[in-house]
Amino acid sequence: MPLKHAARRQILWVGLLIAGSAQAQLIGQLQGTAHLSSYAGQTVSGITGIVTAVDGSGFWLQDTGDGNSLSSDAIYVFRSSASKPLVGDAVSVAGRVLEFRPGNTATNLTTTEISATASGANAGTWTRLSSGNALPAAQVIGAGYLPPRAISAGAGNVEAAGYTLDPSRYSMDFYESLEGMRVALPSAVSVAPRNGFGELAIVSSVATSGANQSSRGPVVIAADNFNGQRILIDDRITATPLVNAGAQLSNVTGVLDYSFGNYKLYLTEAATVVSNNLQREVAAPIAAGRLGIASYNVENLAGNADPARFAAIASQIATNLAAPQIISLQEIQDNNGATNNGVVAADVTLDALAGALNAQTGRSYKWVTVNPAPGNPDGGQPGGNIRQAFLYDSARVSFSDVVGGAMEAITASAGVDGQIVLSLGAGRIDPANAAFDNSRKPLVAEFTVDGQQLIVISNHFNSKGGDQPLYGPAQPPLQASAEQRLQQAAVVGSFVAGLLAIDPEANIVVTGDFNDFQFAGALAPLAAAGLVNLTDTLAANDRYSYIFDGNGQSLDHLFVSPHLAGNAELAYDIVHANSEFLDQVSDHDPLLLSMTLAPVPEPQSLALMLAGLLGVSLIARRRRG
Repeated sequence: MPLKHAARRQILWVGLLIAGSAQAQLIGQLQGTAHLSSYAGQTVSGITGIVTAVDGSGFWLQDTGDGNSLSSDAIYVFRSSASKPLVGDAVSVAGRVLEFRPGNTATNLTTTEISATASGANAGTWTRLSSGNALPAAQVIGAGYLPPRAISAGAGNVEAAGYTLDPSRYSMDFYESLEGMRVALPSAVSVAPRNGFGELAIVSSVATSGANQSSRGPVVIAADNFNGQRILIDDRITATPLVNAGAQLSNVTGVLDYSFGNYKLYLTEAATVVSNNLQREVAAPIAAGRLGIASYNVENLAGNADPARFAAIASQIATNLAAPQIISLQEIQDNNGATNNGVVAADVTLDALAGALNAQTGRSYKWVTVNPAPGNPDGGQPGGNIRQAFLYDSARVSFSDVVGGAMEAITASAGVDGQIVLSLGAGRIDPANAAFDNSRKPLVAEFTVDGQQLIVISNHFNSKGGDQPLYGPAQPPLQASAEQRLQQAAVVGSFVAGLLAIDPEANIVVTGDFNDFQFAGALAPLAAAGLVNLTDTLAANDRYSYIFDGNGQSLDHLFVSPHLAGNAELAYDIVHANSEFLDQVSDHDPLLLSMTLAPVPEPQSLALMLAGLLGVSLIARRRRG
């Protein structure tokens, strides 16, 4: 241990002895220079400061500081339902120092607090010294003082003994060094819409310089960048603005706290909304002769949904996606949604969506799906029986109508002409494989377009639920769910490799909600099978179909076979129509591919071939004569 850290520990230990005799202490000494306080479990008294904010369970106290930039100058005082002071009061506090872990789960960091409940083992008290005091100046996040983009060193447990905060290098330590303090962002931009928990992810307007930020507002992850400059503002004390991504804000001020995997700034005064003008993206019309293929996670769409929801989804397909001829759908629920009564059919759901789309486009879209087995073996909302499905424009796209059962595996063989022959017009890939336990089974459909065979595989891999948060004790966070996605990708990749072994020039599209990023190792088997991920063809700051905790990320992807990648004049985009907006039709943005699919020349009949040969022979004889 470096000497300066050893000396720091000696000072804290002496301070603890003095505290026993009611000697006042600076809050920075209690907070210390690590994630955990060395005073945890000890009783202290004479802790003084100014009350900066009050909530239903306690209040935040901040003093003039100890001069150490690694230690926070504020702390939360937990009072439960007992009496509390007013903002602006100068108070003296006595109680027990505790490390509170939100949700009581080991995946969350702790916050250091003084427990001063009215009674019990952690009883304490507060005394008002004066009222109406000016609040301590807020620490300004802006030019010259910004959180680093790197979240942590990624080297173990940050709560382990000997760890010292390094706020100049890691955003986790940057925010920890401000825990409980007044913090202000004079100018900020929202990188996501306000969510249903009253949280809004923002970054300082200064921090956007050089960031992997979309011109629309979101900051987008990369393999080496999970955007540590983000901060969530929260409505625990004062309401957060109802805005979309890309909104300009000013005068964002609050107290910094941590809960449920994120550092959060609890607003103590209303932030000013300067602008909130983001518009939904609308794709260009699909040119005549080109084929449009979309993928869309419609977020638990059930047959008993409000008709307005069907109309809204149909409107996005018809307008924002320019009415593509094939749409791969994820999260189609059964006819009565979450009602868990044994119903698994989704004909009402799909009829309603196809009907709404036909009404808006004047076309004749039909649908195909495979109903899951009863008992919710595919996961998702209990009773909802989610599955993938396809809509297709029957005037341009043909389908054989031969559909397999829930546990009937689709297989491929080689035809006499070398073309792929599938055992079903639509079926599931290896549905009994353990890789798909409690998860959706990939749906394969064979379509005929302009005389050509087109095989489309719709996927919905298992979710990231249960993975550790970016801001948790374990660094790097454990992503336990990735193992099953790796297994699922291996099964799909093996199936595709088998198709390409039969016909290397096959037209294959593999799409859906893969619940992982384009750079994730879990998706590597798809690339190994020869597929090309079109997400990688987009600009780095446009690779997002979903926003989580303020991070734009691609969970939805569209892969194509080598023949299509090299010969189909592809145009691909993620159409940002949902993830950035308060009023979402779905929580995912849809994907859109348009391409050429040149007709296969029709073989000449034997008579025409003989006539042609005879004509050539006669011409040759005339020339010789």
